[in-house]
Amino acid sequence: MTPARTVKSAERTLALLELFSRERRPLAVGEVSSSLAIPQPSASMLLHSLKVLGYLHHEAAGGRFVPTIRVALLGNWVDRLFAESGVGTLLDRLQTATGETVFLGIQNGAAAQYVMVQRVSEPDRPIIASGLYRSLTRSALGRALLMPKTDAEITRLLRRSNTESDRAHIVDPRTFLPLIRRFRAQGYAETRGDSVPESSAIAMPFMSPTDKSPLAVGVGGPTDRIVRKRTRIADTLLLFCKSAQLHEQRRTAAPA
Repeated sequence: MTPARTVKSAERTLALLELFSRERRPLAVGEVSSSLAIPQPSASMLLHSLKVLGYLHHEAAGGRFVPTIRVALLGNWVDRLFAESGVGTLLDRLQTATGETVFLGIQNGAAAQYVMVQRVSEPDRPIIASGLYRSLTRSALGRALLMPKTDAEITRLLRRSNTESDRAHIVDPRTFLPLIRRFRAQGYAETRGDSVPESSAIAMPFMSPTDKSPLAVGVGGPTDRIVRKRTRIADTLLLFCKSAQLHEQRRTAAPA
């Protein structure tokens, strides 16, 4: 699932940067074409355009492309804000405490999108990565992002999500709104195979400490383990959210 009405060239450029972020190695034209599901001539044009602009370097020996320091500098200011917020450190602690894949995400149109993922390389871990999209209504990430919204807002987004989904993934508002109300009451959202078969996740909404935008933090893994650790995961997520808020209060209160 991808958000509607995007500029294709911008979408492909960002997808390429996300691909480099996941792979952490030089990539050939064919690899980019295959990974991004775009024609090889389009992949070649994209890579060479970014090379001309100074954002990629072309290795003459292997014919592969690798990001230059200009790409790193693009996010330097954001990285500093993120580091100061303490969220990165808290996400590390969350993964250590749960032993499962952990993630941060945002709403992007009628979809949920991962913006940061930390996972252990094991066969039974869910395959998710920064930049990937999930259903706003069928994922724990999306459901957590919907929790703070009014029922009217949720209904509008639900209709849009249903319009952009295939028939097998259409959600009934009559059952979905009571589900979100239950999540609000318990303080977190969850899935049990709704988005990825045999995988489950628990997620909780919180406000970004850097710009106060809505975020969600979650933990995912094989259903049997997530269900078994459900209470501990929920408690650890609550501690994450409280710690992020406390860290920001201390940071902003500190003298310059």
